Amino acid sequence: MELIQKGIVMALVTGGVGTVGYYTVQKGNGTTLLDHITSKKRELISEDSEWEKKDKAYKAAQKEEIISSVEPRDRTKTKLWQILKNWCTSTGNKVFTNIHDDTYQKFSVWCLKDKTIEKDLQDEGLQKVTDWQTKAAEFKDKEKNLDSGFITPKGDQPPAKPPAPKAEVQGTDVEAWCKDAEQKPFKHEVDQTYSRVRKWCFQAKEQPKEGKPNSAKK
Repeated sequence: MELIQKGIVMALVTGGVGTVGYYTVQKGNGTTLLDHITSKKRELISEDSEWEKKDKAYKAAQKEEIISSVEPRDRTKTKLWQILKNWCTSTGNKVFTNIHDDTYQKFSVWCLKDKTIEKDLQDEGLQKVTDWQTKAAEFKDKEKNLDSGFITPKGDQPPAKPPAPKAEVQGTDVEAWCKDAEQKPFKHEVDQTYSRVRKWCFQAKEQPKEGKPNSAKK
C-alpha cells in the first residue's frame, strides 16, 4: 500500500498536476497554513477594503518579499489585490512545514490581518520585561550576545572622570528601543525585528507563588 501511495504522488507530480496534486494527497496527514495561523490567533484578511491596502504595500515591497508567481503590477482586467487574494485563498490549504518555509513566510506577510509584534507576543502568552537594567547587562555581555549593534546609547550615562569612556547601553535605552520596535507590524517568526523584540523585550509570564497554608487553630 505504501508503494502505491508513493506512486500516486509521483504520478501527480510528473503528470502535470504538480504541487497541487502533492498537497491534495498529503493534506489529510498534515497541518495546513490556515490551521497553523488560526492556532496562533492570526486571521486571514476577509474584507476587500483590507485587501486593497495590500496593493500599494506589495508594489513597494522588497524583491525578497515578492511572491514568485505574483508580479507587483495590475493586469488588464484584474487588480493586483485581487490576484493576491486569489493566491492567498488557494495557498492557505497547502501543508505547513515550518516557519522557515518561504511559502509560509510570504503567506504570513501578505494574507493575514495586520497585527503588531507586541500583540502577537502577548497572544503567545508572553509578558513585557520590567527589569531593564538586567536586560541591559545581558545585552552588553559580548560573550553571550553577538547581536548588539541595533541599540545605541541615548539615555542618561553614569558620571565619569575625563577622558570620558565610550557610552554604554543602559536599561532606559533597551526600554526605549522596545517601545518603538514592538509596535512594528508582525511579519513572521523569522523576521529579525520580531526575533529581537521577543528576546529583549518580552519574557515568560511568572507563575503566581502558592501561599503557605494557614496552620490549623488548636
